[in-house]
Amino acid sequence: MNVKLIIFDIDGTLCHSRYIDDKCYIQAFKKGLDLDIKNTDWNSYKHVTDHFVTKQIILTETGNPPGKDLIEMIIDYYAEELKIQLDKDDTSFTAIPGVKRMFEYFYNNSDKYKTGIATGGFRKTAMYKLDKIGINFPEEHIYSSNNYDTKQEMIRELMYRNISNKINFDKVIYVGDREYDFQVAKELNIDFIGIDFKGNGKLRSLGIENVINNYDPIEKFLALI
Repeated sequence: MNVKLIIFDIDGTLCHSRYIDDKCYIQAFKKGLDLDIKNTDWNSYKHVTDHFVTKQIILTETGNPPGKDLIEMIIDYYAEELKIQLDKDDTSFTAIPGVKRMFEYFYNNSDKYKTGIATGGFRKTAMYKLDKIGINFPEEHIYSSNNYDTKQEMIRELMYRNISNKINFDKVIYVGDREYDFQVAKELNIDFIGIDFKGNGKLRSLGIENVINNYDPIEKFLALI
């Protein structure tokens, strides 16, 4: 039987909170290190993951590579700020339409589909966001930037663990919302589906054909995989 592995990003792909995310991340550096981030163009960093960007910011601003304790402090402040802001205004965070029904479908058809998550975010904030949108995803299938600088590393490990469990995939698909996600999929020679929740057309302007705004109706997404 053919089995497909579908791997999802989180931010901009399963939920949208980009403005509030940036604000909380920036505030975490201010609270933890009294540091104002000079370069907030995340796409300009070599790897668009929280772990890599955090290390790079601290190294650039202080001249010293950060230890694990320092990074953990930033994660804690970031998660704390995120909760504070979302408690104030829950309209600043939303699930991408159709996402819950989609995961219910995959759960009920687990003989045909396996799913995983490879997010550039930290595990603590990723789990918080998944909980907010009502997705109870197995932790062992969630790969975050706590231990990886790149999404390529996460996806390779996720694929390896599934293959070592003797699952052979007919197709592997990464679902994301950024050009960086597309480049990751291209480098790994796997399929890509773009999510353009805000409808800005950027992914299509790059020549990416498989782009949708959300997962509703689910048939629209299933047709691409």
